[in-house]
Amino acid sequence: MNSVRLLDCTLRDGGYINDWAFGEKAIPDIIKKLIETRVDILELGFLKDEPYQPSRTVFRDMAQLSGLIAPKKQGVLYAAMIEVVNPIPLELLPPCTKDTVDIIRVIVWKTKHTKDGKEVDALQEGFEYCKGIVERGYKLCVQPARVDQYSDEEFTAMVRQFGALNPLALYVVDSWGTQYTKQLMHYLDLADKNLPAGIALGYHGHNNMMQAFSVAEQLLERKLDRDLILDASIYGIGRGAGNLNTELIAKYMNETQDKEYYLAPMMDIFAKYLKKIYQKTPWGYSPGYFMTACYNSNPNYASYYEQEVGLTAFEIGQILETMPEEDRIIYSKAKAERYLNLYRGAKV
Repeated sequence: MNSVRLLDCTLRDGGYINDWAFGEKAIPDIIKKLIETRVDILELGFLKDEPYQPSRTVFRDMAQLSGLIAPKKQGVLYAAMIEVVNPIPLELLPPCTKDTVDIIRVIVWKTKHTKDGKEVDALQEGFEYCKGIVERGYKLCVQPARVDQYSDEEFTAMVRQFGALNPLALYVVDSWGTQYTKQLMHYLDLADKNLPAGIALGYHGHNNMMQAFSVAEQLLERKLDRDLILDASIYGIGRGAGNLNTELIAKYMNETQDKEYYLAPMMDIFAKYLKKIYQKTPWGYSPGYFMTACYNSNPNYASYYEQEVGLTAFEIGQILETMPEEDRIIYSKAKAERYLNLYRGAKV
């Protein structure tokens, strides 16, 4: 393995917990403290085509991001994420300069649904968008959502297609924490075998089945002949059961990879900002998130049924079992309420 880098996504993935409302004064202080941790890549939030609020880590203009990171710390790469199903138009994205973020990470989807509900291919749209990112001079990270939906042949073809763009990295993303270590290592090995030399391999996992750390540990032990990027967040804050914990993997990498990450600012971020978010909306492994993993479902169902309605994991499982696959994947509160009412009606 050539080098391994740690990417902190607290301000981006963590936003699924608090609607990205970390606070106008908190955001620059969290950035400052994350820089003090010496993580290699700092992800600042989402770029989306929606109104900007200084209290949230969702940005519409690159200048809004540049204002938060000036002056840039030498040795740190700065990143933002775009989801290709709801992208900021490329014409609103200026060329990369010394003042902008260095990396743009793009979530690409295998398929998407049209307004009339028809499922259509979305990879080519994602490829063209990623091509535009590269043409604007940014380092590109390709984040294919839900790798479990790809067959080996489809995944290999996708890796080769996006590898032609010469991105900084291509990721294996366990979006909903449904995959065991063996399954994820299979996709990681496929990507490793089919990516051109010089492109890093990334891993982004979720803890619905408590597997994020074990996958990262095995990946580090593989000592692949290419660079590696691991995503993590402070105290694992993130969608569903949350992510790989920055503080846990940083300590492990300090001891096994000759890294020098500084743990104290990580704990300061939790104590000063994340603890109160956790007390209001807890994340982490729970029976409800385990059930969404069992039924290959969007973890937002667990957030609603377990935290808002107060259902047991058994009840959540019974509801998810009645849903067709498409409805398990595409969450809405109205949909969740409809299936809840059907479940309750059937019990009367």
